[in-house]
Amino acid sequence: MLQAVQYTQLLFSLSSKMVGFIFILTCIVHYASPVIETAYGTKWKNFTNILVDTNIISEVQNIGNKFTCLNMCLENKACVSVFFRQQHRRCQFHDVLFMSPQDGKPETGTEYYSIASDGCPSTYVHNRILNFCYEVHFNNLDFTNGVADCNSRGDHFIAIDSQDKQDHILKQLSASSDGKQKKYLIDGSDEANEGTWLLKDGRTMTYFAWGTDYPKNGTDKDFIVADPNDQFRWGDKAGNVPKRYICERHLNV
Repeated sequence: MLQAVQYTQLLFSLSSKMVGFIFILTCIVHYASPVIETAYGTKWKNFTNILVDTNIISEVQNIGNKFTCLNMCLENKACVSVFFRQQHRRCQFHDVLFMSPQDGKPETGTEYYSIASDGCPSTYVHNRILNFCYEVHFNNLDFTNGVADCNSRGDHFIAIDSQDKQDHILKQLSASSDGKQKKYLIDGSDEANEGTWLLKDGRTMTYFAWGTDYPKNGTDKDFIVADPNDQFRWGDKAGNVPKRYICERHLNV
């Protein structure tokens, strides 16, 4: 009997210690509005006790817990991430996912969460207004290996096919100092037929955001590289030069 009691006490102790960890990985919000069935919250540990005060879409005061912050973020389709400022009992909502803790300022007790739903992985950026889901990769790969890496995750190179999508990616990368340091490979190539730009799925491209004096239309410049320091405008470049890249996840919604 004593052994059983000790075992029960051990399970209770372990259970209480795991509560915070389980919430970090996945949090089902029970008080979500009827249109939100389930939601996942990811805590970004590298932003613990750090606050970034740019790209704020709204703030709410007198909030006692992180669950309420996440629920409120979920109810606002423009919201991508939220700071729970425990010391001030405040939720601070953002339409980007911050990637550079060094851009913030110290604030004791503050925690940072991102949300995702509809099959978008919890560590990805989910723009619910435009309904697309993606992950930014800071490692450098050439076009072929970058596409292969995205494919291995069940993703593809991000296809920027509208001004709204272009504007969002520019905002996302510009929000963090690490995001705008280098150029990015994106979907699109005229390798098969010079001057005819196709996406990887075979669609003919109709939207372009070329930079000044682009495209060059050289025989060895068959892939698109976007520069976050030039409004994420595009240039046609060789595909064998390693660059950063962005993987997009198709959502069946």
